[in-house]
Amino acid sequence: MSERSSTRTDDEPAIVAEGVVKMFKGGVRALDGIGFAIPAGELVALIGANGSGKSTLLKVLFGVIEADAGSVSVLGMHPRRDRAALSTRTGYAGQDTALDPEITGRETIRLFYALRGLPAPERGRRIEEIIEEYELGPFCDRRVGTYSGGQRQRLHLALETMHAPSLLLLDEPTSSLDPEGRRRLWRWLAEWRDGGRTIVVSTHDLPDIASRCDRVLLLQGGHLLASDSPGSLIAAYGRARAVITLERPPGDEARGLRRELVSLPGALDAALGERTVTIWRDRHPDGAEPALDILSARGIHYQRYERLEPDLAEAYFHMTGSPLESGEPSRQGGRGGGNRGGGGRGGNRRG
Repeated sequence: MSERSSTRTDDEPAIVAEGVVKMFKGGVRALDGIGFAIPAGELVALIGANGSGKSTLLKVLFGVIEADAGSVSVLGMHPRRDRAALSTRTGYAGQDTALDPEITGRETIRLFYALRGLPAPERGRRIEEIIEEYELGPFCDRRVGTYSGGQRQRLHLALETMHAPSLLLLDEPTSSLDPEGRRRLWRWLAEWRDGGRTIVVSTHDLPDIASRCDRVLLLQGGHLLASDSPGSLIAAYGRARAVITLERPPGDEARGLRRELVSLPGALDAALGERTVTIWRDRHPDGAEPALDILSARGIHYQRYERLEPDLAEAYFHMTGSPLESGEPSRQGGRGGGNRGGGGRGGNRRG
């Protein structure tokens, strides 16, 4: 990667990436020429299916690995050359929490406190503050080997933030958390951001992203499809959809049904599942749903009718052609998105 100055000005973005490429064995391009800039003080969600390049990107930003081409500046520093200096201002929590299972959580915190060279006179007070902040008290004196996945994750976050870093890089921090744990973590992330930190978090929690994050970076196949606010992505790609659950599979009554549904005023697309009918529009029609009349005329009865407003999950589907949860191609044929999100590089995504 190209050389960059270690001096950072106040108005410089927290992270700048330009044309970043990372290759692995077999010619796999985990990152394929992506570029973006993240202003300081933003909470940024990094989303994409498994294998899209999210973890690789976070490792490049933290200096764990080096890109094969392009340039990266993190807090005005080169992630590899300035890694020692950068580590004092950055926290990185990867998916693998390599913690000693034979010592307690409290002992682990004391060890990391010493390893980070934090002030010894404040050690006792700070350790108790950390235990209270992350609600580790009920289990901090147990061996780490007895912790649940969520308890290990909370301890890991405590270790990576005890030095009050300016930048946090978190890889799937909610993957092992229960719903209450996820709510707690997203509350912490928002508080950290409001305190002036920059946070980049790889996650699949689309509802939390939509309500909490300032920016979304969407990766697919090593390409950056979009870099924009959740609201802008929803406005550009989200679609209102009507979902009709049928009493039974329609059989022969469904012949030509999709064609008729797509011809409705305002309809953009329609899909037939085994017992569902989905219709996409820019906005829902005023008054009654005309699709119900079409079904009734064919003798097809329904159990439930839902009107769903545009959301980030729907925007993601339309940009990638796949739901985020599975990462598998959709049989309903979602539309690809290119690069309308603003700021993304490399809209030429792979199939």
